[in-house]
Amino acid sequence: MDKQEILNTMASVSAIAENEEERLEDFLPLRSYMALGDPNRFLVLGGRGSGKTRLFKTLLNDAGFAQIVGGQRQLFRPNTDNTRFLAGYDLTDSRFPSPSVLQRYTDERQAAAFWSGSVVILLAQSFRENEKIWGFVEENFSESFCENLRKERLLGRPSRWLDEIAENPECVEGFLDDLDDYLSRTNQWVFLLYDSLDRICVRYVDIFPYIRTLLAFWFAHLHRWKQIKCKIFLRNDLFDSELLSFPDSSKLVSNCLKLEWNTLSLYRLFVKRLANAGNEEMNAYLRLTENLISREPDGQIGYIPTENEDIVKQFVNEMIGPYMGSNNKKGASYSWAPNHLQDAHGVLSPRSFIKCYSVAAQKMLDSSDIEKPKKNRILLPAMVQGAVRAVSVERVMELQEEYSWLEQLKKALTGTTLLISKSDFIKKIRMDLWDAKTQEKLPATSPQGIFDVLQKLGIVYLARDGRVNVPEIYLHGFGMKRKGGLRRPG
Repeated sequence: MDKQEILNTMASVSAIAENEEERLEDFLPLRSYMALGDPNRFLVLGGRGSGKTRLFKTLLNDAGFAQIVGGQRQLFRPNTDNTRFLAGYDLTDSRFPSPSVLQRYTDERQAAAFWSGSVVILLAQSFRENEKIWGFVEENFSESFCENLRKERLLGRPSRWLDEIAENPECVEGFLDDLDDYLSRTNQWVFLLYDSLDRICVRYVDIFPYIRTLLAFWFAHLHRWKQIKCKIFLRNDLFDSELLSFPDSSKLVSNCLKLEWNTLSLYRLFVKRLANAGNEEMNAYLRLTENLISREPDGQIGYIPTENEDIVKQFVNEMIGPYMGSNNKKGASYSWAPNHLQDAHGVLSPRSFIKCYSVAAQKMLDSSDIEKPKKNRILLPAMVQGAVRAVSVERVMELQEEYSWLEQLKKALTGTTLLISKSDFIKKIRMDLWDAKTQEKLPATSPQGIFDVLQKLGIVYLARDGRVNVPEIYLHGFGMKRKGGLRRPG
C-alpha cells in the first residue's frame, strides 16, 4: 500500500468542492433530492457550502436530472425525455445583467417586470426554432419587441425592454399562457433555475425587492401554469429575513426543499469523491473495506458508495482508528469531525467536511509521520483535530465573500475569550466598525440587530446560562478562544 499516493489523492479532493466542478462523478444524489421531481416544490433552501450551486449546475447538466430523481419515465410527469432546464438567473452567466446594471431597477415594479420579462426572453429564445411558439410571440408582442428577441444579448440590456414589459403585463401573461397550453398538449416541461440571488445587487437591502418579487411571481403562477415551472436556490438567512416578507410568504414552506446533510451522507460524499478521483491505488484502499463502493463505475456517475452506515463506519475506523485517542474518552472517530464542524444550528457543510479530511491528509504528507499509523490506517487523529482550525479559518473567509461586513466584525472579536455575557459581546459590535459605504450593506442597523443576524447564521448561540458561545467551526476563524477548551494541534 502506497500511503503517500493515497494521501495525495485525499489531499486533492477538496479542490473539487471549492471549484464546484460539474462532473456527475463527484455529485452525490441524496434521497431528499427526489422531491425536486415534484413540479410544485420550487424553493430550495440551504446555507453557505450546503450544495445549492452544485445542485443548480447538476440540473443544468443534460444528464443531471436523471441522476437526481432517477431515470424512470412517468406519463405526464417531468422526465429526461420531455424536460428542459434553463438558467433563470446565474451571476456567472454573461447573458444576464450585472449587479451594477440591476442596481438601477430596484423599484418593486421594475424588479417584478425584470423577472416576468426575463422569463419571456429566455423561453422565446429557447424555442426560437419552433414556428408555432414563435407565432405566440408575434401575436402578443409588438414588432419591435419581436425583433429585439432575435438578438442574443437582449437579456443583459433591460433598458431596451423593461418599460414595455412593465406597461403591458397582459402581453406577458398571454404569451406564457399560450406557451403553457402548447407544452401541456405536447407533454413538455420547462424549468427555470435561479441561483446567485444573494449577489444580484451591490447593496444588501436592494437584493430583497428582486427576491421578493421573484418568489411572488412564481407563487402566483404555481397552479396557473402546468408545464412552466421553476427551482429557486436561496440562502436560509435571506428566506428568514424580515426584509423578505410579502403577502403569502408564509405559505411557501410547503413548497420548500431544505438541503441538509447528516453524518452518513457526508462520509458517502467523501468516499464518492475519493473513488472517482481516477487513482487506482486509492480505489484499492477503499476496497479493503468490503462493499464500500460499487464493483464497477456506473456510467456518468462513476463509483457509488454504500448506504450501509456500518460499512462506512468500518471504513472510518480503518482510516483513523475507532477513537480519536487511545480509548473512547476522546470520542468516536466516525462522529468526531461532524460534531466539531457543525454550526450553532447543528447544520453541516459538505465543503467544510471534505476540506477537513483533505487538510488532515496534507498535514500527514508534510510531516514525518506517514508510516506511523499502524495496519491500514493512514491518518493520525491529531492531524484531523489540527485540520479543524484550518477549516474554521477558511469557513469564515468563505462567509466574508458573501457577508463582507464580517471582516470588520472579525477584527473586533479577535482575542475574545468565551464564554462571555451577551451584553459584553454586543458591546463589541459597535456600528462605527463600518464606514458609511459598508453600512449600506449591513443586514441590520443596530448592534442587537447584528447579533440577531449572527444567531440566524449559526455563528453564535446562547448557552444554558445565557452567555454567548461560538461553535468550533467559527471559533478559530474569528480569532476567538474558549477558556478551558482543548488545544488543537497546529
